[in-house]
Amino acid sequence: MKRRLARILVGGGIAVAALAGAAGPAGAAQPAAQDGPAVWLVPGGDLGGVLGPTVGVPTALLAPVNKLLTVLHG
Repeated sequence: MKRRLARILVGGGIAVAALAGAAGPAGAAQPAAQDGPAVWLVPGGDLGGVLGPTVGVPTALLAPVNKLLTVLHG
């Protein structure tokens, strides 16, 4: 039982180390200066120009709900 637990912990440690090593460079990436929001499909592939006009849609759709909640709260 101890050997099985040790194997699981070692395997988990290796997986965590691999994910941390892979996520480090992506987390440290600095986006270039731009006008609109950055929407990344994959690291380095910016879709901000394509999806930029849709970013404000949820805010616009939820504005009436926000006003109603503000009125009800007082």
